[in-house]
Amino acid sequence: MPTNRVPKGVRSGGQFAASAHQEPKLSIIDADFPSVGDADVDQIRSLAESNDPLVRAEVTSSIRVPDDVLERLSQSDQPASVRLAAVNTGYAGTGDRAAEDRHPLVRAAALAAWDLSDAHRERLTHDPKVQRVMGLISR
Repeated sequence: MPTNRVPKGVRSGGQFAASAHQEPKLSIIDADFPSVGDADVDQIRSLAESNDPLVRAEVTSSIRVPDDVLERLSQSDQPASVRLAAVNTGYAGTGDRAAEDRHPLVRAAALAAWDLSDAHRERLTHDPKVQRVMGLISR
């Protein structure tokens, strides 16, 4: 590997000296999540079937997400990140569904649901895994 060497004491040059070069032929495209804010119901349904769980989680932020789609995104076969996003929407029914979730973080999020049943709230306040999560996030 050739290096540009200069004698000691010379102020310019060296192997890290600037050299003329062309600018790279590279551009950065906007590869963010799809905008669900302006998506219609058909587009929301399509995005909810994405292979990317982060896209499915983003779908829950739409005010147009249909109840059946939100319920599907709350199912146990979805990743915990998607189920957590679903419970955090605050839509009716999401708290009670999340209270039954296998992941303690999702169950802990259910405690913030406005419509969580008294029975679920009582059970979650005595669930040691949920209380461990609550202790970690309340610090």
